[in-house]
Amino acid sequence: MNTEKLIKFIYAHAELSPELMTDLESRLKEEYYKTHQILHAAGQLENRIYFLEKGLIRNYYYDHHGNEHTVRFWEANDILFSYQGYYAVPSYFYTEIIEASTLITLSYTSLHELNAKYPPISSLIKNLLLRFQKEEYEIQKLIALPPEERFITLRTKRPNLFKKVPARIIASYLHLTRETLTRYIARN
Repeated sequence: MNTEKLIKFIYAHAELSPELMTDLESRLKEEYYKTHQILHAAGQLENRIYFLEKGLIRNYYYDHHGNEHTVRFWEANDILFSYQGYYAVPSYFYTEIIEASTLITLSYTSLHELNAKYPPISSLIKNLLLRFQKEEYEIQKLIALPPEERFITLRTKRPNLFKKVPARIIASYLHLTRETLTRYIARN
């Protein structure tokens, strides 16, 4: 298991002692998932935090009409951290592997144990919660834009999504019809 990128990520968010890092690394696991596997289904407890070493993942839900709505994407070197999982509340979302993925995982139970044992872990958790909140804000800001600006902003900030993700999923993320998204792609 190659934890170099994860350790770099952690050190960017909190200074942790070598003893703590050794304890943390002993609790990490590496997991592999194939395309279209569901990591979590709505109503289940998310019991782990994930570092996406390689791959592509999304969150989505179904509305009362049965329509699918994508709410978030994660790419390589992202952390999948959720309020629901951290606070042991069932998830609202499905989490799907879009591209074969390698994940480094840590159970929320282990995270809580590390937090009780090592006070600096609380600053890491705080930074993860703030990062999650900032990502939520950025998603809300994107959705508040006029339709074509949503498309242009996403295409500019995350061009890889358009190479790897089916148009219907991107359309659901941008709150557009597939036809409207196709028209914007053709124009740009």
